[in-house]
Amino acid sequence: MTLTIEIEELKRKSLESIAAQKGKKVSEFVVEILDDYLHQKEVETKDVSGLMKLSETSFDEWDNEEDAVYDKL
Repeated sequence: MTLTIEIEELKRKSLESIAAQKGKKVSEFVVEILDDYLHQKEVETKDVSGLMKLSETSFDEWDNEEDAVYDKL
């Protein structure tokens, strides 16, 4: 897939410079950065999901008829 974006001149030059230092084309470098970013977001999402799962049992004690009035707030 081809994706075209407009970026500031300074950012383009920075990308070109860093890509050249790594011996890569700009497009290869951008894909690498994007892969790293998406992987990090996936890890963060899994971490948050794991923490939410751990906290579910803590909220079980409030899952009763007496406290149900607060569910409507």
